[in-house]
Parts: sequence; structure tokens; C-alpha cells
Amino acid sequence: MVSCDAGMSPQREQIVVQNHIVSFLRWGSGPQTIVLLHGITSSARTWWRVAPALANLGFQVIAFDMPGHGESTLIGSHHITSIADHIMAACKQLDIDPTIVVGHSWGGATALHIGTQLPLQRLILIDPAIAMDATHGASVVDRYAEGVGDSPHTTSQWLSTRNKHWHRCDVHWKAEALQQCRREAVEGLFLHSGDWDLTPLFATLTVPTLCLVAAPAATVIPVESQTHIQHALSQRQGRWSQITGTDHNMFRGGFDVTMPHIVGWVKEVAP
Repeated sequence: MVSCDAGMSPQREQIVVQNHIVSFLRWGSGPQTIVLLHGITSSARTWWRVAPALANLGFQVIAFDMPGHGESTLIGSHHITSIADHIMAACKQLDIDPTIVVGHSWGGATALHIGTQLPLQRLILIDPAIAMDATHGASVVDRYAEGVGDSPHTTSQWLSTRNKHWHRCDVHWKAEALQQCRREAVEGLFLHSGDWDLTPLFATLTVPTLCLVAAPAATVIPVESQTHIQHALSQRQGRWSQITGTDHNMFRGGFDVTMPHIVGWVKEVAP
């Protein structure tokens, strides 16, 4: 099998933050750092194509395995603020001051919180999770937990069937991530992270923020939040970009149309 690393193999590393293992991948060695945060049931390997493209722009790129995912252990709290604090503590321990943070879905919610706390130069949110309540969470948790703990041999087939536009390496790394993911982490987000709505945070951002949004029928951003978010971004040097024909996993199946938006935003602060 051809290696699924897009021509640049990352270095696997780990640290211990408050007695919890934080595992991450590192590409490149530039003077500025981009941090990548994946969504629920994925892993740092999610960024196998995105990270090398950003490293080739002159950045050091670090993708974390989020708590309870990949090779990182669970932490005690599932609240988004706790996840964000955990990632920021990991960055501090690594002695890195992120220039840019990129987050998808659950990672997007985490990145949004980080963007209100750290002096970033750019923030990129890829179809971010915006709100959660226990009733909605209970209705979808089993769907999102499908395949968790199962072998890649079992999950690869249905991943390929349902995601016909994914690269075979997207399927490969997602299948591995599902096997590594802990059910407790999925339940933690959907059942135990509290009732939250991050819409108001957009009005507090000072960092120029790119919000990439899946097609109207596919985005997870609530309709009632969209106008508010667009207005807040327009007042803060931000941008709302809805990309036709993409789904929630837009940097996988829609890589060729999504990546130019990411690269364009990143190039504004490239070394």
C-alpha cells in the first residue's frame, strides 16, 4: 500500500499534561506554529493532507490527538472550556505560541474558545460545532459513535461506501481513528458537556477568523446562528465562506475546493 502521508511523514510525540497523555504529530520546523484540532471520532491523522500543505508554506504544524482519541487519554471534564484549557496547557508545556489554530467540528468549537484566549494571528473554523444540549445529544450520540472500537477491516467498507468522494487515505485514517476512539469521549461531548451555544463568542473575537461552512443542507451550524455569526465576522476582519457541494467533512471529500480557502487565509501571515 502506498504510504498515506502526502509526501511528508510526521513525527509522533507525546507529553503528559496534569497526569494525562497528550499525543500529537509534528510536520515541518518553521518559526511559526499552526495547531490543528480534529473533530469527534477522528485523530491527528485526519490532517494527513492538510498538514504537509501548510508545512510547505514555512510553518511548524502540530496536530493533537484530542482527549480520548488517537493515543491521547481521556480527561475528567468534557466541557468545551475544559478541552480548550487542556490544549492550551499542552501548547504552553511545548513552549509554543500558536500563530494560527485550525479546528473542525468539535475541534472547531475548541478552537473558537482558544481564539478568545490567545493572541493568535489567524483562526480557521471548519464547519464548527456551535451548540449542544442534552436532548439533541442523546438523539445523535449512537449515530456518531458508530464504528467506535471496531477494527478497520469492519469500518473501512462502509466508510468508503458512504463517502464516495473521500481519498482512500481519508478512509484509512478514519478507520484507524474509530478503532482508537473511546466511547466515553463521544458520550462526553453529546451527553456530558453541558448545554452550550457558542454563537455569542464570535462577537468577542479580536483575531481575524475564517469560518468555512458546508453546503446548506450539510452544515452543522444552526440556521438561527448563521446570520449573527456572519454579522460578527464582518465587523472583525473575518470571513464566512460557504462552499457549494461540500459536506461537514469538507476538507476530506471537498479537499480540492476547501484547501485553497485555508491556504489563502494562512498565506496572509506566512513567514
